[in-house]
Amino acid sequence: MCQAPDWSVGDRYLRENVPELAPLVDRYSPCPLKPKSKEVYFTILLTGIIAQQLPPDVSQQLMKKLEGLTGNPITPQAVLAISTEDLLGIGLVKQKVDYLRSFAEAIINGSVNFDKFDDMTDSQITKQLMQIRGLGQWTIEMFLLLALCRTDVVPSADFIFKKELQKMLGLSEIPKRGKINTLTETWRPWRSLAVWYIWQKANDTGKKK
Repeated sequence: MCQAPDWSVGDRYLRENVPELAPLVDRYSPCPLKPKSKEVYFTILLTGIIAQQLPPDVSQQLMKKLEGLTGNPITPQAVLAISTEDLLGIGLVKQKVDYLRSFAEAIINGSVNFDKFDDMTDSQITKQLMQIRGLGQWTIEMFLLLALCRTDVVPSADFIFKKELQKMLGLSEIPKRGKINTLTETWRPWRSLAVWYIWQKANDTGKKK
């Protein structure tokens, strides 16, 4: 497992260079995010495949049923050892069963090698994972930010972040990917930390409704 970033350095940077974020840093610091163990990378990304286009409670139920078949943590070998019929039997559709099997095979044959992620850039990891059917931009961005704790990820596919950014900066519409990169340029190299603080504000706002 890679070492956690020193988020306090990022706090100082954001306070000094991004005035609109300083109140959030003061309110929600310190950031508790720590890198996840490599042993759960497969499960985290598998969850992303299963969760696509499903309500959270449904995807959580499916993951629990899958763990009932495979054990926890879920391994590629365990996924491939389960018959298609049994995977369909817990409520997975055929397309997602194919996606899970394809991902498991990619891990086993080395097309995706978690052991090399520590030495790879964000873009290299993204390029590798985008080759896996069923893994989309949002899942990969969340993985980079929340599981690997990469410090400069801006999740341009995350609606909550985009909506909060629109409100915070008084934009007339929800910004698209290119605009987001421009707007967050001064946040580098601590965009992940800035995003985490914005999520905390969004979470608080949601609780007050």
